[in-house]
This record gives sequence, structure tokens and C-alpha cells, in this order.
Amino acid sequence: MEKYIFRKIDTLGASSAEDDSLYLSECFVDIGFLNILRDCSDPRSIIVGRTGVGKTALIKQLNNGEEHVAEISPDDLALTYISNSTILKFLINIGVNLDIFFKLLWKHVLAVEIIKLRFKICDENGKNIFFQFIEDKFKEDKEKQAIDYLKKWGDKFWEETESRVREVTTKLEQEITGEFSSGIQIANLALKGVSSVEEEQKKEIINRAQQVVNKVQIRQLSQILELLDKILDDPQKKYFVTIDRLDEKWVDDRFRYRLVRALIETLRDFRKVRNAKIIIAIRLDLIERVFRLTRDVGFQEEKYESLYLQIGWDKKQLCKVLDARINSLIKHQYTKKSISHEYILPKKIKNRRSIDYIFDRTMMRPRDVILFFNACINEADGKPNITETMVLRAEGEYGRGRLKSLFDEWGADYANLKLFVELLKSRPRKFLYKEVSLNYFADFCLDIAVQTVAEKDSLYRDAFDVADDKLSAGDFKKKLFLIFHLVGLVYLKIEAFDKLISSLSGRRSISSAEITDDTEVSIHPMFWRVLGIKG
Repeated sequence: MEKYIFRKIDTLGASSAEDDSLYLSECFVDIGFLNILRDCSDPRSIIVGRTGVGKTALIKQLNNGEEHVAEISPDDLALTYISNSTILKFLINIGVNLDIFFKLLWKHVLAVEIIKLRFKICDENGKNIFFQFIEDKFKEDKEKQAIDYLKKWGDKFWEETESRVREVTTKLEQEITGEFSSGIQIANLALKGVSSVEEEQKKEIINRAQQVVNKVQIRQLSQILELLDKILDDPQKKYFVTIDRLDEKWVDDRFRYRLVRALIETLRDFRKVRNAKIIIAIRLDLIERVFRLTRDVGFQEEKYESLYLQIGWDKKQLCKVLDARINSLIKHQYTKKSISHEYILPKKIKNRRSIDYIFDRTMMRPRDVILFFNACINEADGKPNITETMVLRAEGEYGRGRLKSLFDEWGADYANLKLFVELLKSRPRKFLYKEVSLNYFADFCLDIAVQTVAEKDSLYRDAFDVADDKLSAGDFKKKLFLIFHLVGLVYLKIEAFDKLISSLSGRRSISSAEITDDTEVSIHPMFWRVLGIKG
């Protein structure tokens, strides 16, 4: 093999799939997930995983590899129009349940996207061809009702999704306003806010507005899904709609969680359309937050689990990802021969096999492996190989970046997590839970409570309550260590005969009742350097 030299500008790819087009096109490693998504008979259509596991990469591969696919970005849905609606905000704040309307919105948008795909509707002529086709083919009463619904919105078919969202939302606003055309002036009350409404008036508004919302054309949309199933009658032609980036700030949170919940429920309804599939990617922490914050009476989360495609990787699979990218980098510049990580890394790092040492410091995600290796390449500038010293130097910078990423990932739930991670600094790699004494922990909470923070999240409020003697230090300490475990900062060993339990492995969760003084806490090796953990 010709001699090659690493340069600082070399990388094995970007941290996000959106910026990683070159490597994704050449080095994508499919371990079976893509075929599951392509199979319309397989119910798994919600790609679930932590940040960095490859959800967006899967969506991109599907989008690039399928003939009939529509990609929807939440930013393009004009959902900010919904969150800016004074009437809808007023209805939510006063207690009206808009879930039925949100489901209507998704069904409408998704059904129209698939119809546009099937009939290639992009102008007036395409729309006319479509209506001629369905009027000639479908004559039953139920089918005619569905056709009537489509005709009602037909002149908007080829416009952007944003236009359809605006139109459906405006129609609901008009119907709500019309319901209160005499007596209560809903538009004026919406401008003044909920505090201006008396209790009796509030009950009347909720009752009447809920009736309007509940009357939206769900039945006709159900008939449209049945009609859509009949239209897409060729099993050789599959139609896909993909939605990514749901974890970004595309709409106000009070609407976002309800909209995501409605989207997940809509995916179940679309199962009756046999040759079409709606596929979404969603972070694990977001889906848990959605169900926690929108939970209602009789809610059963397990009903949705058959829709999940849980993304996870083992060492052998991650080696394939790493080797594919190493080959792409080096073959482009130096050689046509295939090489692997073993040619580049030292045999051992601190008496551990090099690749195992690297994997130990990841959460078994492609992004972690790529970023660690990029940091190693940066240290190897001008050299043909990566030495043990280079890996150890790279580990510090890599760990700082990963800790910052973890704070970002969990910021919506734990905005002040960074303050509480100080509790782990300079500790041994493993220690017993009781070694963080209650007196020390209470003093730690007092130090937190006197700090000025931008957002008073649940962690900060609990620390303040401990300092104010409204919450026991013992109860909050257990809660905090369970959160450390949840986000992946620590492993926990409940019994002496147990293995260390990681929240990343998908194994059982741990309750506060299981944590005792003798519970062993082990800090994730990814963070040893950045937290100054003692060897």
C-alpha cells in the first residue's frame, strides 16, 4: 500500500447526517433497518433512538433510493401559523382539547401528499386528470363522500403544504367564531386572554367550542384513507412520506407535543393504506416527553410500541461503519486497496485493545465513533498512523464535546443539568451511592439554590426546596442519580451479583426504591477526562 499521511483537514464525516452527504452516499451501512422501512406491511414506521444513532441517515437513504417519496419538513408546514393563532391559543389555554383537529390536519396533509405523488399533480391539468380518474372509477356513496371532500380542497392540491395547513386552520377559526357570532365575542376574549373570562362563561365556551372541534370531518377523512387504499392498488408501487427534525423548535411547545402525539396516532390510522407508509424519525427523549405531557385518562403507551423501529448498534456493526469511512478517506487519496482500522490504530491503548478502548468511550452510536476518530486524525496531522499518545490527547477534546452535546440533548427536560454534573467531578470511576453523604448533598443544593439561572427547571426547583427544607435531601439525591443514569452519565449496579445497568442498553429501568446506600455508581468512560475522574 502506498504511504498515506493524515492531515488536520481530514475527517471521517460530519457530526450530523444533514452535513454528511458525501460519506453517506458512499459509506452507508445498512444492518437491516432500511428493508424494514421499505416494507409497507411492516408496521414499524417510527424511527426511535437517541441523538447520533443514525435516524436522519436512514431517512436520507430512503428518500434517495425510492421512486415515490415525499419529504416533509416541519418548518414547511406553517405550523407557526397555528401557534400564532390567538383563537387557538385561547382555546388551548381555556381547556379545549384540539387533538381531533390536529389529527384532521395530519390526515389531510399526508393524504394529499400521497395523492400528489401518485398522480404527479403539480398544476391545474394534473388536478383535473386526477378528479376525472376517481369519478370514473369510484361510484359508491362512501367513495363519493370522500371525493366530495377532495373536491372541496381540490384547487389547492398542487400548492405547497403550508397553504393547505393555513386553509384548514382558518376554516376551524371561522367555524369557532361563527359559533359565537351572537353573545360571547370569542375573538375579543382571545385577545384579552383567559384571565378575563368568568368561570360560568368559561364552561360555556369550552362546551360549545369543543362541539365545533369534535364535528370536524374525521369521518370523511377516514373514508379518504379507504379510497386511497383502493387507488394505490399496485403492490409493486410503494409510496412513502418521510418527516424528520421533529425534535427541533419548529413550533411553540404547547402545540408541538400535541401535534407530535396526533401525528403518531395518525400513523396508526394510515396502516389501512396497504401500499403507502408514513415514516418519521424522533428522538427517544422527545417521544417520552410527548407521552408524559399529553397523557390522558385511559392512555396506553404500549399500543404504539409496535410502530417503533428502535435503532441500536453493536461493536461489529460500528466497525463496519468505521472501516467504510476509513476506506473512503484513504482510497480517495492514496490507494485502491481495502484497509481497516487495525492498520491505523495501535494494537493496545492502556493494555486494552484499541478499538475496544474507543468503543468504551462512546454510547455505541455512529456519531460518537466518527467524532472520536476525527479528533484522533486531528492529532495525527502529518503522520501515517494514530498512536496511543494521540488517542489519549484526542480523548479530552472529544469528551468535552460529547458532554456539551449531552446537555443540549436533554436541555428541554433538564436545562440546568450542567450545574448538577459538578457533583460527579473529581470522583473515582466507581463509588458507592452512600459516599455522597446527605450533608454534603444538602450543602451542594444550597450552592445551586443561590445561583442565578436563566430557567428554573425541575432540578433547580428541587435543589431550592432542599435548601428551603421543603424536600428531603435523600429523596432528591435519588432522583438526581436516576437522571444521571437516564441520560447516560453513569451506570448503576443495584445488587452485588448484578451487572452494571446502563440506560443505553434498553434493559429494565431502575426505580428509586431499588437504590440503596450500597448501590455502585460507575461514571461512563466517555466523561472521565472532562470530569477529572480519578483512575
